[in-house]
Amino acid sequence: MLTDQALLAKVEQFIADKNIPPSRFGREVMGDGALIQTLREGRSLTLKNAGKVIQYIQSYRPETR
Repeated sequence: MLTDQALLAKVEQFIADKNIPPSRFGREVMGDGALIQTLREGRSLTLKNAGKVIQYIQSYRPETR
């Protein structure tokens, strides 16, 4: 099972690799611009919401302009 710390590490790596602002990531995944900040402060996600985060990371395709 994925721990809170492992999920946060996965998100941190993803946003760094893709150069996505944390607030944008949170808004796109869960409609919460403060998501990453609250995860950094120790917030735990439900399994359902953690699944949304993982699904977003796995299916991410950058916009082409």
